[in-house]
Amino acid sequence: MSPKIHLVGKTTVTPENVIFLKAEANYSEVFMTDGKRIVLSRTLKELEGIFVPYGFFRPHKSFLINLEHVVSCSFHSDRHIELINNNKVELSRRKKNDFFEIRSTKKTLHT
Repeated sequence: MSPKIHLVGKTTVTPENVIFLKAEANYSEVFMTDGKRIVLSRTLKELEGIFVPYGFFRPHKSFLINLEHVVSCSFHSDRHIELINNNKVELSRRKKNDFFEIRSTKKTLHT
């Protein structure tokens, strides 16, 4: 049985159904695989501690992504990560090496 993460009120999500989270000032928007969006009055920093144990990574100060939903990534001048819903999130210079290391470790584990 998949774990549930309590977000607010009676709203819970299953980590694998979350594609990414986006920061908007003191709010966060959760993008789901079914196309739904959930807006929370919680910071991304608060949510990061909850989601990281479930395979999430913070590639940029404004995003927290589910590594299972990464389609492709670009490490060149236009550093970005493309997700299954065709959204592209920015990959900061400082997080580039961490992301590359996590992705290569993950590929090694699955082969």
